[in-house]
Amino acid sequence: MTSRWKSLLLAVAVLAGLAAPASAQQYTLLATLTGAGEATQTANGVNTGAFGDATVLVDLTARTMTYTVRVFNLPSGVSVSHIHVGSPLTAGPVIVNFAPPAPASNDFGFSGVVNAAEIVLRAEQGIRTADDAFQAILGGNSYVNVHSAANPGGEIRGQLTLKP
Repeated sequence: MTSRWKSLLLAVAVLAGLAAPASAQQYTLLATLTGAGEATQTANGVNTGAFGDATVLVDLTARTMTYTVRVFNLPSGVSVSHIHVGSPLTAGPVIVNFAPPAPASNDFGFSGVVNAAEIVLRAEQGIRTADDAFQAILGGNSYVNVHSAANPGGEIRGQLTLKP
């Protein structure tokens, strides 16, 4: 093989490598939101007819979280919604704030994008950086909570789990 062909093949290989898409690090997490999932003083959670679901796409390359939350049968107006760090049936602090259409009630949905800089750090829970928050979320140690006027501590909640 001549040096001219070798140079041409090398140039094609380099260009092909540059044109290849970067490996995206995206993970989808799901949560089923119910009153039974709420951490309360009693073992029964919150007695409500409300329920819903949440989908969170964590993009480690872009350092963002894209969320979609759907709520059904919420009897009183939504006040706030977020991701908390914490295990099932354990109350934990907020680390990601959502933007629900307060004071929506009955059936509604909302979505948005949160950047790493918007994550609420909680050093006392080990969330010292955005990377710590991403690890907690991807590791199953976080939950979505929807709070309402009737249940300011939380009306429906669900643990985030990685989509298989």
